[in-house]
Amino acid sequence: MPETFSPPRVEQDWEDIIDSLEAEKCVIFLGSGIYQAPVAPGIQSALEQWLEVNKPDHPAIHLYNDDGFFLFRNERRHKRKVIEQIKSFYNQPFPETSTRFTELAQIPFNIIISLMPDNILARTFDELGLAYQPDLYFRNRPHAKDFEKPSRNKPLIYNLLGNIEEPESLVLTHSDFFDYLESVFMAKSMHPQLKEELEKAERYIFLGLPYEKWYFQLLLRVLSMHSEKLKDVERMALEEFENPKLQKLYTEEFKINFFASNPEVFIQDLYQACAKAGTLKKVPAPDPKLAGLPELSADALKELVAKAHTQEAFLHLKALLDRRKPRSYALANDLVVLRNQYNLLRQRELRGTIDSRDFNVEQNQIADRLIVLIDKAGELG
Repeated sequence: MPETFSPPRVEQDWEDIIDSLEAEKCVIFLGSGIYQAPVAPGIQSALEQWLEVNKPDHPAIHLYNDDGFFLFRNERRHKRKVIEQIKSFYNQPFPETSTRFTELAQIPFNIIISLMPDNILARTFDELGLAYQPDLYFRNRPHAKDFEKPSRNKPLIYNLLGNIEEPESLVLTHSDFFDYLESVFMAKSMHPQLKEELEKAERYIFLGLPYEKWYFQLLLRVLSMHSEKLKDVERMALEEFENPKLQKLYTEEFKINFFASNPEVFIQDLYQACAKAGTLKKVPAPDPKLAGLPELSADALKELVAKAHTQEAFLHLKALLDRRKPRSYALANDLVVLRNQYNLLRQRELRGTIDSRDFNVEQNQIADRLIVLIDKAGELG
């Protein structure tokens, strides 16, 4: 008979979880399993279809492994092309995921760690008007000099395996991953104060993580999930796999307590528990000034961009597109993506993690794309 394993299950004590949220000692880790794709059964499958990873004689991808790592035909040139395709994929609308993230964004976590490279959650915060601070682990690069303590009112959204806005930070190949591990061992890239915040936490919640991937076990170990410093941290995760040996490993080696649920139900239940307790973050009311903004012509909007009044141009263009729904939905999504990229770029400038020349180049690229959006908006009439 096949081996069976019945780990101790955790009953959701919402009051206890809310207490740790209010104390800013509850960290949530997000993986691909929390995302929903409109076509494929999961976000990873949808990305693989988008990239056509199994296409014979793929012009850029020589091999795509079952573990999710690539082997490119030309490491530098083809990797760059595939990264652009990955950016395009994640910059699409994902309405089901955005709906889920709308609830997640209002739950008062102070630290949200994502094993995904996208900015869908950050865009959701932007759309809701909620404050946050973005950061990422950029292997073998010094961490940002400044550190702002994450809070429930301004949480840290931390991309642990890189971010699509920083192509060289992404972990796409086996070589990238081993460089990443070396960087972790040498303690180069994560701010020591962030490590302290993680060590002071009382509870970790894992949602949709790649338990079946060999490298995930190694990643947990190098992130000190087995260390004495974290021995008192309660680890909760959804029962998301059926392999009894694998579940036994995570339960006994990494002290993760599993409970039967799924990401959607868990987030909904926690959201409702926080609403009942009155701890949800308040979403700012729509700015009445936005509705009352005068409608500017395309030439006037371009003039704002030319004078570097970028935020003002974003605001006026949003107001214009809001008045042209539903015809403007596609452009409105493009605007949200572009505005998020601009906000992330400004954050990198403030944190000193981007060279001034690179900042100017990227800012000019965003301005050019904003001009294109303004032209398309003008065609709506």
